[in-house]
Order: sequence, then C-alpha cells, then structure tokens
Amino acid sequence: MAEAGVAIRVGEYTITAFSDGLFQMTTQLMAGVDSATAQKLSGKTPTDPIYLSVNAFLVEGRGLRALIDAGSGATMGPALGLLPGNLGAAGVQLESITHILLTHIHPDHSNGLIDAEGRKWFPNAEVVVQEDEIKFWVDRDLSQAAHERQRANMANARKSFAPYAQQTTRIADGEFLPGIIAAKSPGHTPGHNTWTIESGGDSLIIWGDTIHMASMQLVRPEITWLFDSDPVLAVQSRQHLLDRVSADHTRIAGMHLDFPGYGFVKKREGRYFIDPE
Repeated sequence: MAEAGVAIRVGEYTITAFSDGLFQMTTQLMAGVDSATAQKLSGKTPTDPIYLSVNAFLVEGRGLRALIDAGSGATMGPALGLLPGNLGAAGVQLESITHILLTHIHPDHSNGLIDAEGRKWFPNAEVVVQEDEIKFWVDRDLSQAAHERQRANMANARKSFAPYAQQTTRIADGEFLPGIIAAKSPGHTPGHNTWTIESGGDSLIIWGDTIHMASMQLVRPEITWLFDSDPVLAVQSRQHLLDRVSADHTRIAGMHLDFPGYGFVKKREGRYFIDPE
C-alpha cells in the first residue's frame, strides 16, 4: 500500500520523507542493557514484535533531486522495499533522481539501489558514499569479514554497487552539493554519515541510524544495537549528536524514527526526548 510523502521546507529546499516499510525486531537486538530494563523502557517483552520505520528523504531544490538512502529493495521481505512504489505514487520518476546520498551501507539503506534482477532502480543517479564506508563494505576481500552476517552484508553491497561502478563518488566530510554537507558519525558502521541541509538560515540534520529504538536509546544513549560495528564509538557519536542538536535546536530526521521521522531533540531532567514539532 502506497504511503504519501511528508514534506517540510528548509530555505530553498523541499525535503520529503518516504517510507520503505517496516522492519520487525525485538528488544533482544539491543545490547548493553539487561532484559528487565529493556522491558521497562520499551514496554515490550523480549519476544514481543516491534516495528521500526525505515525512512528515506528526498531533497529537491537548486536543480537537484537527491534521495538520502535507497531502502532495502527486494532483500528483506514483503514489509520492506516499498520506496520505489511510494516515490512513483507521489509522481517522482526514478529516472529523475540526480543523486543517492547514502548515510551508510547496510541492507535497509543500500540494497534498494537495485531491483530483484540486479538492475538499477535509479539509472541516472550519482551514488555518494563516505570513502571509509565503501572501503569497508565493498573493497575488502570477503575473507576479511568478522562473521557470517558481515560477510553477507559485504556480498550484498558488492551486488548493489556493481551496476553503479561508473556512477559512484567517494567523499570525505564537507559540503558536497550547495548547502548539503556530509559529516561522518562513525560507530554504527565505520563510515556512517549524517547529511545536513542548510538554506535560507534554516537547517536540518538527517542523522541516519543515530537512533534505532527511541524509547530506549533516548533515555539510555549507552544502549547499543546488535549490528553496530563499534558499539563504543556508536555511543560517542550518538551522545555528541544528541548534545549538539538539543543545545542548538536544529531539526533532525532519522531513518528509524516513527514515520515521517522529523523532530527536535530536547532534554529535560537529564533525559532526551523528541518533539515532532
């Protein structure tokens, strides 16, 4: 079922949230927390299903039509991979996408570069990714994987990037497009990246997977995610961003915040929370 995009303005840019679907998980995928505390914070038992939004954001303006993250494609079951259909339902032709700006290379963010037959979903797009990220997931030999799950992600990443070999740009931190700024926020993956949109005195930070489960990680930022490459560094990056955006009142958008994923981080009595407005 198509889900309409939800748009906001940042100066000259329009940013529209689109859903790729829902990822089913349990609190057992969270780490650094005992089961009793996890149940208290989430209101869920260890086996209760929890559904996380998987969001992507379309940035339009100044002649650009850039999609931040590409969803999961046909790789994670029927509840995901809805992004191309939702874009089409909103009248966005996939051929019109000029850039795919990746936050990182994980299945629910980059496998959607290609369809079930391995063809490009976005034939005219330049794929943009942090240098450290593509080195880790695409360039390394599969034998260097730390475990089977990582090896499978590396194999998927190679498959997804192969059709875009001549359309991939590796970046470091800095302004990549006018008012669109890349900044590494590593830990979840080695080159996990945030994208800041700045225009007309306004700004938005699309923070990727800084938060997976808001009910737990806003209260206890030290709680990590089973799929974090470096949990200690992930906590440091999360704490830095939470402190920054709660202090300067910058609007954020997250890939796993409840759709449409926008909000303002605020802090009260030592605890963070997200105000959608």
